Amino acid sequence: MNKLLKFVICSILLFASTCNSRGTTTDSVNVLVTRDSLKNVKIALELYKREFGEYPESLEELLIRKGITNRNIIQDAWGRPYHYVKTVDSYILFSKGRDKKSYTPDDVHPPQ
Repeated sequence: MNKLLKFVICSILLFASTCNSRGTTTDSVNVLVTRDSLKNVKIALELYKREFGEYPESLEELLIRKGITNRNIIQDAWGRPYHYVKTVDSYILFSKGRDKKSYTPDDVHPPQ
């Protein structure tokens, strides 16, 4: 087994072992997967801005204007759409997490 794969497996197991009664191991893995996916969405948003001069009004607009047909890239690991709001010169992007509510402690944000 290569070192990277061992690292990923150990990281997932370590993260899952810290899970408390508010979530399951599946939720812990979903957080990791969602964070990674959000990183990719951030990259797509920055490329979009570079090409069109501003961020899209919605994630759906990002898909349409870039010709992307796979809608899964704008959904979290629970299968729900990401929370996205375009601001004056930036955006707010996160997953509502396990509880499906915005601006709560279990929201999943992209890595900085």
